[in-house]
Amino acid sequence: MKKLLIIFLLIPTIAISGTFKNEEGKFGLKTKRSGFRSHVNFMDHNDHNFQYIKDETKARAGKYFQRFELRDGDCFGDDSWNDCDTNRERVEFTARPRQHVNQNQCYGYSLMLSKDFVDTHPTNTTLGQVHQYGGPTGTAGGFASFPPLIQIDARRGYLFFIWHDLGGSATNVIDFPRYKKLKPLKDMKEVWTDISFCLDFRNKRIDAWVDGIKKVEILKSPIFFRPKGIYFKHGIYRSFISRYKQLTGDKMPSQIVFYDEIRRGNSIKKVDVNINPKLKPVD
Repeated sequence: MKKLLIIFLLIPTIAISGTFKNEEGKFGLKTKRSGFRSHVNFMDHNDHNFQYIKDETKARAGKYFQRFELRDGDCFGDDSWNDCDTNRERVEFTARPRQHVNQNQCYGYSLMLSKDFVDTHPTNTTLGQVHQYGGPTGTAGGFASFPPLIQIDARRGYLFFIWHDLGGSATNVIDFPRYKKLKPLKDMKEVWTDISFCLDFRNKRIDAWVDGIKKVEILKSPIFFRPKGIYFKHGIYRSFISRYKQLTGDKMPSQIVFYDEIRRGNSIKKVDVNINPKLKPVD
């Protein structure tokens, strides 16, 4: 009985409510008041890759936050893609529902790096992205590529906002990534950083904020090729892992990143907790 009591007392630190498995057996997370129905991991993952933790003293807001950990060799695949065969590693959730590209789409989330977070440049480490559904295709690093619209990357000591300015044709797209520095990575360790951005398809502009301060303003349409829709992804995604291994002669380091307050809306006031402090926690 004493052993059972100890186990029961430990369980509340890891939240069970909010997580689920869909009809395909894929693991996911449901949140309230976020503008999303769910976040689903369409690939596989190990037990250490994700935790939904209850600790209101550490959460950005509310009671719960998400912990992602990626270790060397953490690569998975699904019916259409395999990271192990394409020089990648990831644990990443895809948000549902998808969004249309005929109006203003805004996203916001809070991010915190662990105190021992390692910058893996020249390998790309993506900590949030907006992808296209039914959009253009091409190649990158010798592999088939379905370029995103936006990436939030940790590289060269900074967090970057990357907008993919696409040219060429819809079946052989040419990617011209534009980089905007957001914040030094050293200032994001063990401290929450609030990131938000809006893709205004109607007025052809892109804006991004960090901790409520505008950092990016691009007066150009977010898209050149019109996809069927777009969707948000978050977690840890490493691409071209061989670059880091060749440069250092070592394996990929473990990385731990925390997420909270992931939101979507049609205005910045619906997603940014600094611009609109009245927003209620998503859990």
